[in-house]
Amino acid sequence: MGLVSLSGQTVATFENFGLKPGQHLNNAAPDPGFRSGLVELPNFYDPEFQYWSGWAISADTNTTTPGFTNQYSSIVGQGALGTSTYGITYAYDPIVVRLRGAALGKPMIGMYVTNSTYTYYSMRDGDAFAKKFGGETGNDPDFFRLTIKKYSGGSIDDDSIDVYLADYRFADPSRDYILKDWRYVDLSVLGEVDSLVLSLASSDNGIFGMNTPAYFCADEISTDNLLAASALGQTTSEIRLLMNPVGDEIFVEVPSSGRMRLTTLNGQPVWSGEVAAGLQRLSTPGLPSGIYLLHFRGCRPARVVVR
Repeated sequence: MGLVSLSGQTVATFENFGLKPGQHLNNAAPDPGFRSGLVELPNFYDPEFQYWSGWAISADTNTTTPGFTNQYSSIVGQGALGTSTYGITYAYDPIVVRLRGAALGKPMIGMYVTNSTYTYYSMRDGDAFAKKFGGETGNDPDFFRLTIKKYSGGSIDDDSIDVYLADYRFADPSRDYILKDWRYVDLSVLGEVDSLVLSLASSDNGIFGMNTPAYFCADEISTDNLLAASALGQTTSEIRLLMNPVGDEIFVEVPSSGRMRLTTLNGQPVWSGEVAAGLQRLSTPGLPSGIYLLHFRGCRPARVVVR
């Protein structure tokens, strides 16, 4: 299914396109874009030149081949939260995510993003067009940034969310990273939204603009159709922590069965497993103190404070 409804939230999972592992789809015709849940990812395809722009849908699992010939895969090799399908875009110019139906003009919940395999290896190793991030010494303050703005009421808002898909600007080089996992982005801070406008920026630029391959992946885009859900007598379902902060165990209540993941704030996974509906006890001995995110499909991630 490409649509998961959990009491006011509708999640675009892109599983509705029926792609098998290794497949991709770069032509949405006769539709103007790929539709899943209450989201549309605009797409243009020229059959004469087999050229596409905007978004494609992919279930590609190739995480080892560098270069342009591998332009449809996420570096994770699958979708977010263990799913198989995700959206991928070439965003040399700003790209759009359109809301539809009951989600139009309402706040969004969030989505997951990660690097494409092509972009990941280009930044890690360099290629014929782009530099190796960090340079020869590893100390160059390189970055690859996704900026998310909202389109609402006929204009693009100045408020934005920045997500660093790679960041080498730290004084301590051991903290430098290129994102290799799915990272959750909270979109609720943007308020009411008609569309999202997403753009990429890099520290590596030439006379023709950005040298870093302008690709990234998105998945599990959660929209808010709470007004429509309320009319049906539904109530909001969420992950519920029974105590927080926690020690070596997390007691959590979930609305249905499925896969749950615990990650750092930067999206690094530290635990995952299948859970049943209802109250669960998760054993996490030896987990360093800090703040983590507990992820479950269709629910906003819950912040877990480990003592």
